[in-house]
Amino acid sequence: MNIEEIALKIEILERQNLSKSAEITNYTQSALTSKVKKMETEIGQEVFKRTPQGLKITNVGTQYLKFLKLMTQEYDEFLKEIGSAQTNSKINFGTSHTTIKIYGASIMNALQINNIPLDVDFTVESSTSLNEKIHNAEADCALTSNPIKHYPDLNYDRIALETFEVISNNSHIISFEKGSPITLLVLSRGCMYTRAMVEWLNKNQVPFTMKEIKSVSSILDFLQIDNTIAVLNTKLIDLYNYSNIHYYNLPQLNKIIETVFIYKKNESQQSPIFQLKHVIESLLEYPIERS
Repeated sequence: MNIEEIALKIEILERQNLSKSAEITNYTQSALTSKVKKMETEIGQEVFKRTPQGLKITNVGTQYLKFLKLMTQEYDEFLKEIGSAQTNSKINFGTSHTTIKIYGASIMNALQINNIPLDVDFTVESSTSLNEKIHNAEADCALTSNPIKHYPDLNYDRIALETFEVISNNSHIISFEKGSPITLLVLSRGCMYTRAMVEWLNKNQVPFTMKEIKSVSSILDFLQIDNTIAVLNTKLIDLYNYSNIHYYNLPQLNKIIETVFIYKKNESQQSPIFQLKHVIESLLEYPIERS
């Protein structure tokens, strides 16, 4: 039984719009048209009527849709009967650009090594955006720097303290006191590291322009340019073993950021979300103590 193929058929029949289904499933519209023709060949009748307003499901198509949903339901019940350990719980897990580069592969590796049945889909966005997605039930949980806004329906479990660094190339050391314009390189405009650095630059009246570059190696290459600095997580810098770095200790710049695990308050302690949380905690070198 190809359960994914059945799910695709259900999507096509329910939505009755191949263009929209193509956007959601990442198939091309022509590929989905071929799927429809194959369905109709299999059952010997049309599942859609072609109208000027678009596709409209036929009575046969409606019956076929009910049959497919019944198959899916019976398959799910079968999996429950033989034991939930044999099914993978799906989690939409949010991370920042920094977090996924540091922990993404380690999390997936730990799940495989320990045979933990979790199917984790990653959503990579800023902490502010992820915070909102969990509040709106568009994501299940997230590991990211502590956002400024806290929603009353969410838990923000502090599980680690991260540090970040302000760096440049050894050959291009910057004197911030001169007030010369600089270029600030960041992985994400919305991350807390970026916000802390921007606040410091504004407070000290240092003119700057910001460039968002999604690749750490590219950021390190761009540091070869005069009057260019970057703000990156300390662990991330260590991962790349880049040697020609100058570190800046800037007065009144707090380089410590709390890392939090965000999830809905009504989650059960036995839920897949808590399974994932325990895996993440086991990977952190210096988790903070619970208050």
